[in-house]
Amino acid sequence: EDYAAEGKSLARVDGKVIFVEGAVPGDVVDIQLQKNKTDWAEGFAKHFHSYSEMRVKPFCSHFGVCGGCQWQMLPYEQQLKYKHKQVVDNLTRIAKVDLPEIQPILGAPATEGYRNKVEYTFATEKFIPFEEFKAMKAAGTDLVPSPGAGGFHARGFFEKVVEIDTCYLQEEPTNLMRKAVVNFAIDNEMPFYNIKQHQGWLRNMFVRNTTGGQWMVNLILGYEDQEKREALLNLLLKQFPQITTLLYTINTKRNDSMQDLVPQVFFGKGYITEMLEDFEF
Repeated sequence: EDYAAEGKSLARVDGKVIFVEGAVPGDVVDIQLQKNKTDWAEGFAKHFHSYSEMRVKPFCSHFGVCGGCQWQMLPYEQQLKYKHKQVVDNLTRIAKVDLPEIQPILGAPATEGYRNKVEYTFATEKFIPFEEFKAMKAAGTDLVPSPGAGGFHARGFFEKVVEIDTCYLQEEPTNLMRKAVVNFAIDNEMPFYNIKQHQGWLRNMFVRNTTGGQWMVNLILGYEDQEKREALLNLLLKQFPQITTLLYTINTKRNDSMQDLVPQVFFGKGYITEMLEDFEF
């Protein structure tokens, strides 16, 4: 009957509050519980009896599997409405702060290609969505181990990565860059990183861009292999002349934190410049 927060909706069953994954206000669903406390529970939509009139078809084929976007099944105007309601509820109902009328959220002009930073993860553990897995089993298709995948973490899994075809968060050539790195590693038999075993070469890639058209790529590797590293970085420069600064970082740690690591400049100034009104950053 309502939006709850963090992409979940809220239902009530015999007075108990249920936080539901994968549903929107107006859906009529069967819920499979994952947590069941005295006065609240959490679960996910198991079966849909009818769909909310406010639903729209998500534009991303990875929606619901990737750990990124959570609200593509809602029109943007509805997203703003529920986010506004969450802010008002937190400040007035929960915090008991006496405030004047809160103005509505000013929506963004673009809902695709608006991010100036994306972090891709490369891993040996490729996530297979449940419906795809069921179809493979029904067809008798053998599960052939993948050399690795490049994309985003599957929601709820720290070690599994959803192999992304097209992500709409950042404008192109961000997807083409990621695919070029994946193809290079496979063609040259360079191992993708395994977070459980803490082994592998290809770990992460940060891609940043600016409104002025500058692009910065930082490739994070698990260990140094100068020959293969230089070959991959030169490949990126050749295929993507848009890159104005190309960095690489060797991360031999057991975690992905970057604060104590120093990126090495392979090409360009080592930074990009963004303008916000009259200010240069």
